[in-house]
Amino acid sequence: MALLTLTTDWGLRDHYVAAFKGELIGLYQEIQLIDVTHDVEHFNILQASFILKSVFKRFPKGTIHYIGLNAADSTQKSQNTDLLIVSANDHYFVGQDSGIFSLLLGETSMEIVRIVLPVNCSEEEQSTILMNSLIALVKGAKISELGEAHPSVHQSYLAQPTVDSDSIRATILYIDSFGNVIVNVDKELFERERRNRDFTIFLRKQLYDINKISAHYHEVEIGEIVAIFNRQGFLEIALNHDSAALLLGLKMMDPIRIEFYDR
Repeated sequence: MALLTLTTDWGLRDHYVAAFKGELIGLYQEIQLIDVTHDVEHFNILQASFILKSVFKRFPKGTIHYIGLNAADSTQKSQNTDLLIVSANDHYFVGQDSGIFSLLLGETSMEIVRIVLPVNCSEEEQSTILMNSLIALVKGAKISELGEAHPSVHQSYLAQPTVDSDSIRATILYIDSFGNVIVNVDKELFERERRNRDFTIFLRKQLYDINKISAHYHEVEIGEIVAIFNRQGFLEIALNHDSAALLLGLKMMDPIRIEFYDR
């Protein structure tokens, strides 16, 4: 029996999470449910994809990951409401085709199935079909038995940095509860574009800048800015023992510029 993880923007104040879990348990009492988070900002597929991407490989192969949120853009939502099951990296991902699968999995090879919903399907009917599909997956059903083959997932380019010969133009894709700022530049991209040159990381229109990558937060004095590559391999800007986001005035989707130059 596979594990089922839940990543949603439903919050914990209301009844939505408990109701969802209750229905699943009612269908299959032996189901094992793991909460990744229910505190994703509403409709924020970029935040949800970063959180789930950071943890899903730590679960056993065959784990099923349900993603319970849609895209914020109403036009995109109306055009991409397909409910998909995606098999990739020996895991299964279930959710609406909002662009989150491309953010989460990138160019990874995928097997994709669309769960077929009746014409004019009500929310209650869709919920029932979703629940039954999740339970079937938990019990070991093949995804090909649960829908029809689908050619591709909707592409989202929210998290793609741009590069030229001397710079990377990036954005903040996540801010954690400590106020640490994660940038959409991984170590591989950084080193490939750097080519052993010196660099400066500019924050908020050059009001702050960094020209060193540290191995640990504590390499700088308390309250000083530090840049590291975190366990997920992403560039992270932090303040030792303080909130970089708060004190530097940074927020999600803010631009970050990295410039390279010869010694």
